[in-house]
Amino acid sequence: MIKTFLLISICLNISLFCKTIIGKRGINYITTILVEIRNSGFSRRINIGSRYKALEEMSTELNVLLDKFQSTLEEKQMLELSHKQLIANISHDIRTPLTSLLGFIEVLQKSENISLEEQKDYLNIIHSKGQSLYNMIHDFFELSKLESEDTVIILKKIDLVDTIKEVIASFYQDFVLNKMTPEINLFEEPVYVWGNDASIERVLHNLISNALKYGRDGGIIGVSIRIEINKVWVDIWDKGNGISEKDLPFLFNRLYTAEVSRNDKLRGTGLGLAIVKQLVEKQNGEISVSSIPNQKTMFSFCLIKF
Repeated sequence: MIKTFLLISICLNISLFCKTIIGKRGINYITTILVEIRNSGFSRRINIGSRYKALEEMSTELNVLLDKFQSTLEEKQMLELSHKQLIANISHDIRTPLTSLLGFIEVLQKSENISLEEQKDYLNIIHSKGQSLYNMIHDFFELSKLESEDTVIILKKIDLVDTIKEVIASFYQDFVLNKMTPEINLFEEPVYVWGNDASIERVLHNLISNALKYGRDGGIIGVSIRIEINKVWVDIWDKGNGISEKDLPFLFNRLYTAEVSRNDKLRGTGLGLAIVKQLVEKQNGEISVSSIPNQKTMFSFCLIKF
């Protein structure tokens, strides 16, 4: 806000300087509009006709400055809202499994007639809830680290075809258990990119895991490579229920969970895709998503061709 007052002060001084050259009427108009902007917000703009050329040019520049300031102010408000939502989501996502975990511990402590089989079931649930908490905290700190400007991922020449084959092979049992048929479309020869082995594997693992979790109803999961000038794209798709149009713009946001993910049995931490986006961008790549429910949902990321 200090910058705003400084801007207005400068403008008024310029106006006073121009007063003797251009005329009192135009200067008074600009002054009135600037006071209105200061008092009621930044939606108003200065509109000067072509009668006074110098005054018109000055008002145009003032409007450009006001546009930039309003854009910065709106971005700041969005960041503050996002931060508040982030804290609320973290609190909810930690409190829910923690409450359940403490509840089962209390049952074990106070109940004297629990069979060994029941004790084992309760301990398995406690372990599962504890693991969920650990995964969430681990992912949150990993994302925070990736978002730091100081974090640099070392890139080197990587055979993307070979890396994809290794990751897909590790999912063989998952494909069988989920009754999903993989459709793999890769090049016969190596395709080299600038990347990081561990980061690419993490991206692939996360996207394939998501396709298995949310796309199992479609029965098919696809992985393919395509080359576009100096970029190599990897497409991972399924034919499951898909993602609603209203969820698509926010899917890579921290802790955002799409409608289908709100089922507790499917719901993740909401951090996985945010981590994937950071990993891809740290390798100078891009990532996108498209979805036609029950037809095709596809995540695509690219890396720079070697």
